[in-house]
Amino acid sequence: MKRCNCHFLTAGCLIFLLIFSGCCGRQPFAAPTMIPGTDKDMMTAGYWITRHPSPDALVLSSEQIQALNWRIETDLKTVLDITRVTQPFANKEIADAIRKDVAHLRSATRYLSSGGSVSSKFYDRMMRDMDLGGLESEIYPAYGVITCFTDQRVLPTMERLFARSSDVDIDMLQNNALDMGTPVLIVHRTLDGRWTYVRAPDSAGWVESDRIARCTRFKLESYVRPDAFVVTTSPKTDIYMNPEQTHAESSVQMGARLPLIPTDDHLFHVQIPARDANGYLVIRQGYVSKSSANAGYLPYTARNILQQAFKMLDTPYGWGGMYGEQDCSRFVQEVFATVGIMLPRNSADQAFVGDLVGEFTPATTPAVKNGGLLNKAVGGETLLYMKGHIMLYLGKVDDTPYVIHDIWGYHAHVSGGDRIYKIGRVAVTDLALGKGARGGSLLDRLLAVRVIR
Repeated sequence: MKRCNCHFLTAGCLIFLLIFSGCCGRQPFAAPTMIPGTDKDMMTAGYWITRHPSPDALVLSSEQIQALNWRIETDLKTVLDITRVTQPFANKEIADAIRKDVAHLRSATRYLSSGGSVSSKFYDRMMRDMDLGGLESEIYPAYGVITCFTDQRVLPTMERLFARSSDVDIDMLQNNALDMGTPVLIVHRTLDGRWTYVRAPDSAGWVESDRIARCTRFKLESYVRPDAFVVTTSPKTDIYMNPEQTHAESSVQMGARLPLIPTDDHLFHVQIPARDANGYLVIRQGYVSKSSANAGYLPYTARNILQQAFKMLDTPYGWGGMYGEQDCSRFVQEVFATVGIMLPRNSADQAFVGDLVGEFTPATTPAVKNGGLLNKAVGGETLLYMKGHIMLYLGKVDDTPYVIHDIWGYHAHVSGGDRIYKIGRVAVTDLALGKGARGGSLLDRLLAVRVIR
């Protein structure tokens, strides 16, 4: 398995999505509400907790999680502690990555939201606006904090580009989405100043400049390393600006960390980043319901992971964080963030985290794969990886392995050929999904099994 770089992170899911959406342009059918191989009892965390041998056993202590995070940062080099970056870095790597993305986009016909194809003038305008020649030979980082949920783009535009005019759910310019409070390195700006190229902890790309509050490194460290903090535990947690909870100015996703202002109130009082008139960081006070967050990280147990994952059941699929939703790797990332584990953004990089307990080739038989899962995978603690896709293992029912994952769709074999079904949400499925169809089942495609510990 080859790791890709942190730029254009969501590209790792592209192969999976193109396989399941069908390269021939056929329109998918809507998947049935109850996906084949599942039943209603399987749709709760309790079903899988009941089948777990030790759901409340502590998988890793806080100290062990810190060590795991350190290994993820230092070994994979796809998660970066923004506050530790002090040395200059050369512009060539950044400029080359951007030029490579533009060349990739130019290499085939792309389509705009209007349905028309993208002209060369569009890319010429993007290159002119990005002013890559204006990058200094060495860049000393400036620091900032994202002040509200924002898209991170491959190019400095909110115009959406699609591989096919019908693929409106897969925007090729959507690189990632950054939540409120995300620390960033400020690298470069467009000629008009409206867009800024930033390095976030797990990705790099363009964000709208008015979503960033500049600050010193000292102030950034104070914000991202508070003495006390809350972690959001709902798929979307409202941030209220008054204690009566009548004015919600924004929301954050599951696993977001916000500095806590200690009180004895029935609400969590939290620090919210904002911009002053000159674009610099100021701190405001916000309020979060205690039913939507936890003081500190949750203990890393299978019960907590399963409960957090099932809070996301049926939430819509969002390619690269589109529409404020999540794709397969972001779903896993958010769930594990609630216990303090900082997974990489890309599924291919997530497949290198934890203890490898099973590694397969396309030639490995399903029987061998299934046997390995039976003996070594642990529900709520194990990630299953196939090319371009990541899944959270739940357990087995009658020797059939089950997962919960954010899945776009699948092929099913019917008389006359294959039919494409779009799921487009977080769902429970078995690994037999797709069996007999072109490309095979999820189990056929399985490449790696990793226990996150």
